[in-house]
Amino acid sequence: MKKAILLFMMLLIKMSYAQTNVDQLLELGIENAQRFSTDYFAPAGEALVNGMSNGWYKTAKVKKLWRFEVGFIGNLSFVREDKQSFILNTAEYDGVDFREGPDSQVVANAFGGDRGDIVVVLDQGQLGQVEVTLPDGIGDKEVNITPTGFLQASMGVSRSTEIKARFLPKIAVRENTKVFLYGLAVQHELTDWIFSWKRLPFRFSGLIGYTSVRGFYDFAADSGIDGDDQEIRLKSNSWLVSGIISTKLPKFNFYGGFGYYTGNSTADILGTYRVQNGPLASQTVEDPISVDNKTSGLKATIGANVKLGFFRANLDYTLQNYQNLSIGLNFGW
Repeated sequence: MKKAILLFMMLLIKMSYAQTNVDQLLELGIENAQRFSTDYFAPAGEALVNGMSNGWYKTAKVKKLWRFEVGFIGNLSFVREDKQSFILNTAEYDGVDFREGPDSQVVANAFGGDRGDIVVVLDQGQLGQVEVTLPDGIGDKEVNITPTGFLQASMGVSRSTEIKARFLPKIAVRENTKVFLYGLAVQHELTDWIFSWKRLPFRFSGLIGYTSVRGFYDFAADSGIDGDDQEIRLKSNSWLVSGIISTKLPKFNFYGGFGYYTGNSTADILGTYRVQNGPLASQTVEDPISVDNKTSGLKATIGANVKLGFFRANLDYTLQNYQNLSIGLNFGW
């Protein structure tokens, strides 16, 4: 249940990858390992930022002073086929070639499935060659959907302004793995600015929101390579600036938004590693890999919400780099 609620598929992708493939990739050398990891994780980082920038609003109307509500927000981001693989061009690597095949080949990224054993060879001259089997994706099949989820609350702080906060306490997703999330947003209703706007059948508002995800995984006990303090730290930040419009009906309303999102996701593989083969053979390397993925773009949202006493529910769909379905269940007044 925790995995389904969190997203934190993105985190678990990085975890399993680190445990089984860090030792092999380091046999290609630091620069080659860094290059491959960047391309491998890029879509996962993009999807994380996209997913975390959703679910901030369900109406353009802000709450009256000190009115509040709390609830749960769930997102499903959809992964396109072109985001499940990348082209590995050996000309961009130092001394690396495919054991079989051309100089470039389509290989799985974190969202890719099992494409069979794809082996690359590092030529060390007189020291011989090192063969490394590239990692597949997270599972036997491609990942088409990534879930996210968190608690969210909002409260009116003035006649036209509402603040929002989202939170997920630090919890253990699995053994030695912990994640937590927090975020803040401010929504201001523009309809109150001009008297004539109050007569329109619509409300208008603007919103700016920030979400941060942190994850920690200590895999030293399960690592396939000697070393100390081996862990992964995941950090993701996303920002959203959006305009919002909604209808003014008593119980059932439609809403939409158009905005801009931006953010980055960083995964650091930390600790010391004593590599057995390749150019780093018999050496100890420290904090060998840091992957930073940045993404930004426009997004458009359309949705509907219903109000039944203290209970509120909403559903919306967002067009963006990773299209998203969001559902909210809230209680308050």
